[in-house]
Formats: sequence, structure tokens, C-alpha cells
Amino acid sequence: MAEKLVAIGYTKKTHGAQGELKVLVKDEFVEDFVNAEVIFLQVQGKPVPFFIENLRDAGDLILKLETIDTPTDAKNLTSKEIFLRENDIQFTQPDGEVTSFQLLVGFKIFDEATGEIGEILAIETLPQQELAVVTYQNREILIPLHPSMIVSLDEKQKKITLRLAEGLLEL
Repeated sequence: MAEKLVAIGYTKKTHGAQGELKVLVKDEFVEDFVNAEVIFLQVQGKPVPFFIENLRDAGDLILKLETIDTPTDAKNLTSKEIFLRENDIQFTQPDGEVTSFQLLVGFKIFDEATGEIGEILAIETLPQQELAVVTYQNREILIPLHPSMIVSLDEKQKKITLRLAEGLLEL
């Protein structure tokens, strides 16, 4: 089975004469990107792995990939979506806080009192909060997500247990 990839940003334009690229990475993935040895770029409709030779911050993030040594080589990789393997992404920070609720799509969600609710189908982002879209008792419901609601998170079993407000599932 192919490894699951997560979109974390995209390449912008070439930089300098050594085949470097300017890149834009979503804030919640910057640390994972900096720690990665390999990234994937969508080339001709397929994810292709590239090893990172160097990464530096010059106002923009400047990425140097192994085997890409000229501006011409780098130009072929501009405006491409950047992916990391799901295994290379930290779901939680050292303090246990979730880095991005978007990463929880596909996890089974449980309530501390009720038990299993269902699989997270999508995450809706509103200005004030994020909501998990879940099918519960044959209807689609929205469950608000906040770090303080998380009782436990098991990345291996793709399971998150929340402490939901009483009556929330009946709305």
C-alpha cells in the first residue's frame, strides 16, 4: 500500500544560480518540513520523492534539493504542491497539543461518556474555530474541536477521544 502523503505547501519560483527554489509552507507544518529528509512533489500527476540537500531562511524559505543543480532544473519544479509522508508529520507538539486538526481526517472520534461517534470525514475551518464533520446515527453532525476537549489521541490506532459538552450529539 502506498504511503499517505499530506500537502504542506508549494514551490514558488527559482532562486539563484544553484538550482534552489523558494517555497511556501503552511505554518503548522514548518517544523516538520525543516526536520524532513525527503519531500514529494507532484510531477506529471504522480508524487516524486526528492531529498533535501539544504534549507535556509532568507525572508522566504529557500530549498536546495539533491540532483537539482541549475536554475533550468529547478524551473521544472516551480508551482508544485509539496507533500510529506504522514509518518513524517508530528500530530502533537511536545506539550501534547494537536498541531493541526486537519491531520485528524480519517480518525475515529470517541466521546469520553458516549463512546464511538464515527469517523472524521472532513474538518471545516471557521474564523473562530474548527469543526469535525462526522456521520453519527445516520446524520451528518459538526463537532467543535479545541485542544482543551482532547482526552487522548492515539496516532497509531487513528483514534481521538474528546470530552464533549452534554447534549451536543442530540442537537
